[in-house]
Amino acid sequence: MGMVDVLSHVLPTNLGYIASYLLREGVEVEIWDYEQERFSAVEFLHKLQEASPQVVGISCMTPTIINGHHVASLVKKHFPNIVTVVGGAHSSAMPEETLSEFPNFDLVVNQEGEATFLELCQRVSEGGGFEGMMGITRRDGEEFVREESRPFIPDLDDIPFPARELYHNPNRFRGHSSRGFSNSLNSTEIFTSRGCPYKCTFCAIVATFDRTVRFRSPDNVIEEVKEVKKRYDIEHIVIADDTFGLKKGRIEELCEGFGGLGLNSWNCDTRVDSVDRNTLQLMKESGCTKVAFGIETGSERVIALNEKKIDLDRVRAAVRWANEAGIKNVEGNFIIGSHPDETLEDLEMTQKLIRELPLTFVSISIIVPYPGTPNFTTMKERGDIFSEDWSNYVMFGQDPVWRTKHFEPKDLLQHQKRMNRTFYLNPRYMTRMLLRIRSLSELAYYAKMGKAFMKWTLGGSPVEPGSEMDLSDVDFQPAATTP
Repeated sequence: MGMVDVLSHVLPTNLGYIASYLLREGVEVEIWDYEQERFSAVEFLHKLQEASPQVVGISCMTPTIINGHHVASLVKKHFPNIVTVVGGAHSSAMPEETLSEFPNFDLVVNQEGEATFLELCQRVSEGGGFEGMMGITRRDGEEFVREESRPFIPDLDDIPFPARELYHNPNRFRGHSSRGFSNSLNSTEIFTSRGCPYKCTFCAIVATFDRTVRFRSPDNVIEEVKEVKKRYDIEHIVIADDTFGLKKGRIEELCEGFGGLGLNSWNCDTRVDSVDRNTLQLMKESGCTKVAFGIETGSERVIALNEKKIDLDRVRAAVRWANEAGIKNVEGNFIIGSHPDETLEDLEMTQKLIRELPLTFVSISIIVPYPGTPNFTTMKERGDIFSEDWSNYVMFGQDPVWRTKHFEPKDLLQHQKRMNRTFYLNPRYMTRMLLRIRSLSELAYYAKMGKAFMKWTLGGSPVEPGSEMDLSDVDFQPAATTP
């Protein structure tokens, strides 16, 4: 499911964590990443026959849950004794509904996966059942049983670093990690924390981590950076935390460690109230070349409705400080309809704020009412969600299958494209970006990005042709020795 440079690729770090947790306990595990590799049903089934697993786990976000179930259906049709397990934000938000809608998933692993998936594999290996197992939702005849929740792992340092050696694609660390970074860079994601204590109405992280937040020790994070630099020649680190810098003093400790490693470059997403002039300067000195702020809207009214708990004066200050620190790329993330009560007047305030801020990039997406978010509940109660074909729950590229109080589906998409065009096709902005180019590779990168952007704004899709999954049914006869 490759994406052009309007979007970014993401490595399967979540699966890497689960794999390393299992490997430490002697469980054999493989990672098959069909975000990076083309999926062919025939090839998948032959590969499955050769590996002969007892359990197949599939990680799905909302837009990929249907394709995930297609994969599970292939497994159950040809290897009915394999246990099929689904995890991820979508199934964690609605586990019983997921099992009801998708009959070829045997179990849901709710929320954090490492400890639960390990116990599940051990039970399968020992021939046991799943009754009373914490952290799952299971079938019981025609009924569904959600077992007691499993406590989150209290000390994240106890989890081994992701098993990146299982990412089999030879170019696994190359790709478009974030706007502003060349495809030729070797990059990887590192999580320094899990969760977020804030209650933004549009955010689905609550489905996975509730309102908790836990932190790895700075020493543990630095050891992982050392490892990926040494083993995989990583040139760029993506700090993949939902919000970097939530704990006071933590940015300073990490920047000191990064600076001592000679890290080429790194980037992060953060809140405008999690940084100040001093921390942004330290970030720049330690190799940070991009920071992205979650801003969402230029309307104080909508900020309050979103329960974001920031103010526009701090937005302006944080963006200004990042520029003054010399951080090369400063991005603002905005959402059309971030709250379902947003009006056209609110949207124009967002447009005005974007014009005012000295941003290198913007990400202007459409609200997606992901299951587990307060927005999903509100919009569903109002009858403003027209379809639960989850493959349509994407931020870019197509008319949404929902509306907000003041915007029809086509309005949301039109405003998204209009606001993106207004920013990126502004002659002053284009001139400024051209003057920053210092190499042919940079020129090639921006040319490719610009071509992809123009295609999308003129009605094309950000998904590359030929990247669709081949899920056609196949005439496949497994050998008698398979599970």
